[in-house]
Amino acid sequence: MPEDAKQKITALFQQVANRYDNPAMRYFPFCGDRMITHLRPRPGEKILDIATGTGAVALPAAQAVAPHGRVQAIDLAENMLNIAANNLQRAGLNNVDFHLMDAESLDFKSRYFDAVTCSFGIFFLSDMQAALKEWKRVLKPGGKVIFTTFSANAFAPLAEQFRADLELFDVTFPEETWLRLTTETECLELLHSAGFENNQTTTEQLGYHLNSPADWWEIILSSGLRGFLNALDNEQQEQLQQRHLANIQSHVTDKGLWLDVETLFAIGQRPA
Repeated sequence: MPEDAKQKITALFQQVANRYDNPAMRYFPFCGDRMITHLRPRPGEKILDIATGTGAVALPAAQAVAPHGRVQAIDLAENMLNIAANNLQRAGLNNVDFHLMDAESLDFKSRYFDAVTCSFGIFFLSDMQAALKEWKRVLKPGGKVIFTTFSANAFAPLAEQFRADLELFDVTFPEETWLRLTTETECLELLHSAGFENNQTTTEQLGYHLNSPADWWEIILSSGLRGFLNALDNEQQEQLQQRHLANIQSHVTDKGLWLDVETLFAIGQRPA
């Protein structure tokens, strides 16, 4: 990834770190639990969690490999790592080490880990194939990688309305976000091109009803979507918020506002 793009993404997640664990974004821990269920790590194993954020995967991974296994968790955003460390400490876990590290250039020896995990992070990397090859390098023969990405249906129709409302403020919504890797076929092809075998994918719905449109705005403020708001001044942000929340009000039902979080789980294995 170009250094300026990497710095921009790091700054964005530094900005949203203290809001990342809000209840509206509970799809992160939901996904972390499901990833470990799919991976089925054994006690004593060594796991690398890439783009750990606030530790949504590191926590269940650490529980699964305890007491003698260990998790190495990396991220580019130091604020995320600090919150993750606090989350793991509150959970009573002491078998996770946190590192400020680049996912595309790992400071770990080859053939060291039993598994590599990455939740909703791979699509931020400019060369996903090269990154996967680097992750494969640090895996033991027979070790597994699991990553997740959003399907094209995720956050519909809310994200489409957000895109349309942003365009009125001359802010573009580029597709080099989660929209880069949205099908099971793309995930399988990516794993194959990076040299993994026994590749599998599955799609699961991790969505739920939000209490109100205000919860959706909280997700915008607390996630990568915040980057689009940073292009606007405070007055424009307030105008956008009012317009956008009014536009999505029609999607509210007696159950609340549905948040679609259709998620792809992709698993590959380093050849033995």
